[in-house]
Amino acid sequence: MKEKEIKEELELCIRSFLEAEERAEKESLDNFDELRILEAGFNRLFMSAEHLCNAIMLFEKGNFSKKHFGDFTKLKEFKEKYKPDLSEIYQETYSLRSYGDYRKFEEVKDKFNREELKSKISLVRKAIQNSLSVIATKIDIADLLQKLSKEESKQ
Repeated sequence: MKEKEIKEELELCIRSFLEAEERAEKESLDNFDELRILEAGFNRLFMSAEHLCNAIMLFEKGNFSKKHFGDFTKLKEFKEKYKPDLSEIYQETYSLRSYGDYRKFEEVKDKFNREELKSKISLVRKAIQNSLSVIATKIDIADLLQKLSKEESKQ
């Protein structure tokens, strides 16, 4: 098992997640500022989901695909174990991040708002917590659990 790499991916996951959460709580000065907050928030949230999926693939399979497309079907295998569906979270956060960064995926334009950002943050938090509890059965990640729970208690 690639314990060091798994911990690194989880560390990046949590750090990105906390940054997304922080951005979601910022007050905007105007519409331009609000757009920048959303772009940064969805970007960090996608990065969090991506690193979480990398950690799960390392934990379960020993490696992950740099392009991730091959991992979608593998991630679906773990849907029941890790709840919620990591493959779906990855794809949804990718679409929102891509809209924010490149204005791709016009179909998510109406979802590109603060309410959706907070909704996805809640979903990703649940996925992180569930995943950490599974991984903690075989790897000592107490420091990562503490980092996430310390931030939870601030809210």
